[in-house]
Amino acid sequence: MSVQLNPRVLELVASRICHDLVSPVGAISNGVELMQEMGPEAGEEAITLISTSAQQAAIRLKCFRLAYGAAGTDKNIGFRDIKDVFTGWLTSGHVQAEFEQGLELKFSMPPHGFFKCVLNLMILAEECNRGEGKVFISAIEGGGNGIKILATGKQVGFRDGTEAALKGETKPDDLDPRSVHAYITGRFAEHFGFNIAHQLQPDFARLELKISF
Repeated sequence: MSVQLNPRVLELVASRICHDLVSPVGAISNGVELMQEMGPEAGEEAITLISTSAQQAAIRLKCFRLAYGAAGTDKNIGFRDIKDVFTGWLTSGHVQAEFEQGLELKFSMPPHGFFKCVLNLMILAEECNRGEGKVFISAIEGGGNGIKILATGKQVGFRDGTEAALKGETKPDDLDPRSVHAYITGRFAEHFGFNIAHQLQPDFARLELKISF
């Protein structure tokens, strides 16, 4: 299925990438300035700041390459790749990820673009978990071909406009930086021919996202 993207969507995605990279790149710059000003006295503090921030920037760049770029559809990309990058993505946050044991073996040769869409859904699940919580990734029960992503936590839920954006019910001009990722996730799924379903249970602090083929 061919999906056309409005330039407004591309602008928002570019803004999101830049926004998420400003913090670690800025910290690297601060570390370099500290070393320039203090010289050897900056010592371990500056080196740690630069090292940690560079690692965060590298993780985010790799995640964006897989989630938004052509790298995500590379035939050599496997489930372990998106698992590792998503785990790294969560390092500086309050959400933890758990994966069903042996899950990568169940999806060794999925359809084109599947892992790309799964990664985007995992990122969306983390975004919907605004406090401390967990994201559990497993195969769909009952023999279905797909993956279930379960987000649990005290503050689990769609942000304003996110659910409509995921469904494609939001006009591009009405999107904002908070909802554009959900919009892109839904359009990628449509483009590659996957089905996305979701169920929110606020009373049980659960959000379930499924992608199937």
